[in-house]
Amino acid sequence: MGLYDRDYMRPQNRTFLDVLRGLNALHVIIWANIIVFVAQYLFGIGGQKMAFEDGSETFMPYGGVSVESLAAGHVWTALTYMFVHGSLLHIGGNLLMIYFVGKRVLALLGTRNFLNIYFLSGLVGAAAELFIRAYAKGDMQTPIIGASACGFGLFMALAVMFPQEEITALIYFIFPVKLRLWTMAMIMLGLSVAMGLFFLFFMNEAEAATWANFAHLGGALTGWYYLRLIGYGGSPMTYERLWREKPSATFGRRQQMVKARHRRLSEDLELDLDTPRKPSNPTADIIREEVDPILEKISEQGMSSLTDDERRTLERASREINRIPGRNL
Repeated sequence: MGLYDRDYMRPQNRTFLDVLRGLNALHVIIWANIIVFVAQYLFGIGGQKMAFEDGSETFMPYGGVSVESLAAGHVWTALTYMFVHGSLLHIGGNLLMIYFVGKRVLALLGTRNFLNIYFLSGLVGAAAELFIRAYAKGDMQTPIIGASACGFGLFMALAVMFPQEEITALIYFIFPVKLRLWTMAMIMLGLSVAMGLFFLFFMNEAEAATWANFAHLGGALTGWYYLRLIGYGGSPMTYERLWREKPSATFGRRQQMVKARHRRLSEDLELDLDTPRKPSNPTADIIREEVDPILEKISEQGMSSLTDDERRTLERASREINRIPGRNL
């Protein structure tokens, strides 16, 4: 029998329902943004030219949020604006950030925390931008659009968890520069404040309407504060600490109880590793033989150096730990 005659080598016929079941929260958000953009710009569903008092004008797709729209009772625009973009470059930049940062936040914190950060960052970002525009320029009607506040919130959340991890940034998309995540986050925030002030006071209204830099700032601060609430932001995060001290999705007393149970689990694991048992503990064997070398690799080369197999090994070990008999987790 040839290799490709075997059942597991034949192409699998996946139904549309199978594809839907394979989608996670990040996939749904990205596809929702793409579908809205295609509907508005390729099929002309929703959008109009907006004129300003200084004579400038710009095309504004429907779904943006403004003080005027909220005052008129269109409260849903506080959510819809996160899925509306003004150009191909606009949506492309936002979705690239959301995808590459969001997939790590989703994998590390879970769906609930990922969605909380995404939508709370978007809501607070919109509030910050609308308030500053209204206070500084009396602008009540210009809507804001785009998911950049959500992306900034996710990026700041990742920077809080792994401040020391290095990433490669491309200056002008050409010159590679290695920066720590926290340093990169501070640079992005500084640029947002500087550009926000510049566009607010020195650009015409049409150009200022296409940028929402104070929304970036509000989204980033939301991501930072949310991670502080669930127990991050103290000493630099490592994958080992994340694995052993996974935060609870709730707050207050329940959060402290969950952390205490995880600390007891860590102590029990250390005993399992140091104390010989007969018969041997399979979980301890997994930790000793498979997980320890991976954690050493993370400490030397960073989490980005892990292969997909190594990430799956860590997840499998975590599940095995939770099934250890006699432990009340």
